Amino acid sequence: KKELKASEVSTEGEESFSSGSSDTDENDDAESIRVKFQDIKIRNYSMVLGDNPSCTYGPPVSLDWDYDERSAVCIDEYEEKRGRRRKTYQMQIPAVHRRRILEQSGHTEDEMKYTEAEMKKIKKGRERTKMMLPFQKLQEAAENAKANKNPRGK
Repeated sequence: KKELKASEVSTEGEESFSSGSSDTDENDDAESIRVKFQDIKIRNYSMVLGDNPSCTYGPPVSLDWDYDERSAVCIDEYEEKRGRRRKTYQMQIPAVHRRRILEQSGHTEDEMKYTEAEMKKIKKGRERTKMMLPFQKLQEAAENAKANKNPRGK
C-alpha cells in the first residue's frame, strides 16, 4: 500500500526571560522576553478519509495521527530552502486529487461515497439550524411569556 504524506513543521529552541530595572528604564516593572528558535523537526503525516463537512465537493481528507519524523534541521537552513509561502487558495486540494490520494492510501470507492453522504447530511442539518435561528428569539419570548403567566408556586 502506497502512502502519500503531508508535512508539519515544529520548532525547538530556547526561551530566555529576563527581568530587571535600571535608572534609565521608564517602567521599573517592565520585563523583556526573548525567544530564540534553533532547530525544526519536520513530520510526515499520512492523509486519510476525513470528516470535515466544510468540503464543498468530493471526499474530505484529514491527516492521520501517525507520522514519520525526520531529523532536526537548522531553522535558518530551512527558511533558506523552503520556497515561497502559498496563498490560501493554493492550499485547497481539488476533489479529483483528494480522491486519488485516498485511493492510493487504500480507501475504497464505497467508503468515499458513504463519507460524502454523511457530510451532506451534516451540511443539511447545519443549513436547517441556520434557517431557524431568526425564529429562536420568538420561541424564547413565547417561553418567557408563558413562564411569567404561570409563575412557580401558584
